Amino acid sequence: MADATLFPQNFDLLHQYEEALRRQTKEAIAASDTMRRHFAVIDASMTLVQHFARDYPYNGEDELTIHLLGIRLFNSAAGAVQSLTTGYYQNSVMFQRDLVEVTFLLDYFRSNEGHISEWRRSPEKFTPDVVRKALDRRDGFNGLKRRDQYKLLSGIGTHASYRGFQLLTPTAGGDAHCGPYFANRVLKATVAELAKLCVGAAATFIVFFDGRSLLDEETKLASMEATVAWVEHFIGPCDKGPLNGLRVRVARRRQG
Repeated sequence: MADATLFPQNFDLLHQYEEALRRQTKEAIAASDTMRRHFAVIDASMTLVQHFARDYPYNGEDELTIHLLGIRLFNSAAGAVQSLTTGYYQNSVMFQRDLVEVTFLLDYFRSNEGHISEWRRSPEKFTPDVVRKALDRRDGFNGLKRRDQYKLLSGIGTHASYRGFQLLTPTAGGDAHCGPYFANRVLKATVAELAKLCVGAAATFIVFFDGRSLLDEETKLASMEATVAWVEHFIGPCDKGPLNGLRVRVARRRQG
């Protein structure tokens, strides 16, 4: 009979296996230029969110609410990274769905700051569907791009669905695996999606903050440089005007 006062050994054995998978994952990332680029922008985006959520002063409940949502962004991104590097790809997608939901809510508050206090009192009025439709109306979207993105991540990650079982199979069309596993094809897909979501989350979150200090501006600059490099590599040329302007401001502040 197991001693109830001891921590079950099976959890330590599982952790050892997870650590072995993490080493294997890091080796795969190091060998892939594409995944290294994705992780560079994930890192820069998370650093930006962490700085402004944790170290930037706030004034009042509404500003505190934005900070708290930023903390949730950071924690969800961290959970997604931890999950995918230790072989829990479906769990990573669960966290990624949360990133999408919080990013949409922050984007809604960007245009409706007066609703932040109402959301604190009555969050049930601001369901993901309500928020998405409001954003689509604001942006003049006639399609269902936001809904489809949320639905896809929910279907394969958060909700129990037959389609979601594909994230339990190391080999496409193969048998499901109980517990964590390594599969380069699934790793690449989850990392690519996480990079895209982190870029969007950071860009949405940062609009609530001015660069009050040199460190604020330097943190913004590091994130923007990583984002521009990522966008130009994976999407195409982009306007570097804001980046160049920020570089000038940072250089001037460094000179005093």
